[in-house]
Amino acid sequence: MANPEIPAGERVFLELFEHSAQPMWIFDLETLRFLAVNEAMEQRYGYSRDELLAMTILDIRPEEEIERLQSHISRQDDGVDRAGRWFHRTRSGEILHMDITARRITYQGRRAEIVLAIDASDQVRALDRLNSAEAMYRGMVEHTMVGIYIVKDMKIAYANPGLMKIFGYNADEIIGLNILDLTVPREHAKAVEAVRERLSSEAGAGRRVFTGLRKDGSEIVVDIHNTRAGTETDPVMMGVVIDITESWNARAQAADHLAHLQRMLQDSLNAVSTLCEIRDPYTAGHSSRVGELAAAIGGELGIGAGEMDTLRKSGIVHDIGKIGVPVEILTKAAKLSVPEFGLIKNHPQLGYDILRHIDFRTPVAEIVLQHHERIDGKGYPRGLKNGEIHPLAGILAIADVVESMSSDRPYRAGLGIEVALEEIGSNLNSRYDADAGAACIRLFRERGYRIIQ
Repeated sequence: MANPEIPAGERVFLELFEHSAQPMWIFDLETLRFLAVNEAMEQRYGYSRDELLAMTILDIRPEEEIERLQSHISRQDDGVDRAGRWFHRTRSGEILHMDITARRITYQGRRAEIVLAIDASDQVRALDRLNSAEAMYRGMVEHTMVGIYIVKDMKIAYANPGLMKIFGYNADEIIGLNILDLTVPREHAKAVEAVRERLSSEAGAGRRVFTGLRKDGSEIVVDIHNTRAGTETDPVMMGVVIDITESWNARAQAADHLAHLQRMLQDSLNAVSTLCEIRDPYTAGHSSRVGELAAAIGGELGIGAGEMDTLRKSGIVHDIGKIGVPVEILTKAAKLSVPEFGLIKNHPQLGYDILRHIDFRTPVAEIVLQHHERIDGKGYPRGLKNGEIHPLAGILAIADVVESMSSDRPYRAGLGIEVALEEIGSNLNSRYDADAGAACIRLFRERGYRIIQ
């Protein structure tokens, strides 16, 4: 195939080449020297145009990539070359992950190649963080003493070692096992009804006590906390199982059992919060930090210990509804479209739908539902105004804004605490409750409060 001649002075070509948002360059196939570079390449690689035009394409590669590059060029034909991902190096020594597409051309009478490079470094780093967070979560799940499971179509799709120990099965035996095989026959109907409730839109989360059946035929009493996950068309049920046989049989230990359940409820909330953060690694730790800040603001306002605990719990689970948002949207580095932002705006309602079936004895679900409401009525999902918003939800909203603005996100770096406090201070009595907002500002500027990342 003949190489197309591209007139160097053609205005349209120069405009497209020079003003592309992605790095582009043209190099001589004989000498490998750069013949032309665009502004995006200068900015991303840190060299001036004159410096680049005095270099070869080998000079922006790590040494270990050079042999691979030379071999690739020697094998390339005249068609469009989707060359895949390569390591490049900037002037400062930063290693980039670049997706390369190239085409052989004739440029100023020379055999040359025009290259388009798309920087995938942020996506690669985000994936690495995601894999690291997933490994940490898996380690926590694999070593906990409680049983954790995922059920799909009434069969065990995942079981941690804790669940295997509780029921006396090994990994090969328990995966694929019908959950009715883990329940005594007299409670099969109860188990089927519980699954139906869990997978319905009306009861996405809850707790039940069952008489379980071990592999050896012995009976145990298990306390199960579970929730619906997956998608509307492909739902699964995930849960935590606690063997409470001894405490159930020993009524004298009732107080210890209650305390244990409270701890397990907290662990369950933390586990679900961690699951959400695994799907969105940029917000790892966000929920617990929001809970602690909200409790501190409440303390500054003089609320009681019970309400401060409610704020901590609400903070831990305030973003649980994001489990229903596709991970591509949660980690998207560009501006969200209107439909995509609509999915994000639905997360308070979804969080409420999950949490309202758990008896917290405090309005945690309602606080989660309202944590994006604003007193001017421009929040979501209900557009509530001042006087309609729960006071604790108003505190949680401020804590969420301050922590989010001061931390990194896929689409921007953290703005810092002073920018966050300015947002609160300049919008008192318009977006945010004046007393809660003033208390938050005092915490940081007068009490020395710090958000520990």
